[in-house]
Amino acid sequence: MKLSLGIWPNNPYSLGIVGVATNTWGNKPVEWCIEKAVEYGYEAVDFIDKKFFELSPDLYEKTLNTLAGFMAQKGVVASSVGAHHLALAPRNYERRAMIDLVKKSIDLTARIKAKTIVCYIDGYYNPPTYILMSRNEAKKIFIDMVKECAEYAGEKGLTFSIEPHQETLINLPDITLELIEKIGLNNIRITIDFGGLYLGIKPHMNVIDAIKKMGHLINHVHAKDISGTIGRWNMCWFGGGIVNFKEAAEALNVIKYKGYIGVEWEGWFKGGLEGVGDLSQSGLNDFDRVAPEAKEFLEQFFK
Repeated sequence: MKLSLGIWPNNPYSLGIVGVATNTWGNKPVEWCIEKAVEYGYEAVDFIDKKFFELSPDLYEKTLNTLAGFMAQKGVVASSVGAHHLALAPRNYERRAMIDLVKKSIDLTARIKAKTIVCYIDGYYNPPTYILMSRNEAKKIFIDMVKECAEYAGEKGLTFSIEPHQETLINLPDITLELIEKIGLNNIRITIDFGGLYLGIKPHMNVIDAIKKMGHLINHVHAKDISGTIGRWNMCWFGGGIVNFKEAAEALNVIKYKGYIGVEWEGWFKGGLEGVGDLSQSGLNDFDRVAPEAKEFLEQFFK
């Protein structure tokens, strides 16, 4: 297993300037960020697509035309592109706009020769879109959106990796695998998130069993630490939360996982009912600390 470093723009989720919204590399050029990741010893990087979308049209095209060659020259790969735009929204025109944006992300992913595209599908338990739709309606919306996006990714030779997470419809392995089976495409994969595993899944089942259950489809991993409970949680610095990194590493070894472990440090992320960010805490957004210290911590377990 190898480590990759998540590269974010400022304000990646359009949530305003609190906590997660800023990092010290956020306004730096893509190439500069890659060079810094290589300097700190990473063999791969993960991107949030908005890092590219915020560029001017001319710079966007220039970057996408040259980035794969630039990364090859630097000896680094793009292990994933995050396209977190889908949500269980009741209005068809809203869903259409989300799907179109994900397709733009898929085009981006193919052009920079990233390994996979990762998609978090928002809604159902929190935000509580179950108020607006039945569970069966939510499943149908999920299946239709993911199927269209995954089919498009398949045309580009890409896998489409969905992320089980607390508070979403796919909060547990069984519902995740059920919906993947109903979609019926062979390029759909799973990105596991340590926060989702230890906060959302562990109350229901053993984490090792969960990883084994999804193991044949896992192609990417988001590494973070987390504290709290479902609905009231915080991302915290590595080693300060409930994630058992040793156990997770052993479980990934059991399934013979050979992919990347992506550092997903978002500065400070206050989740659940109280929203995102915390005005009373500045968080740790200095990526010249994050990059070496996260790597040093994770290398104890993932080698």
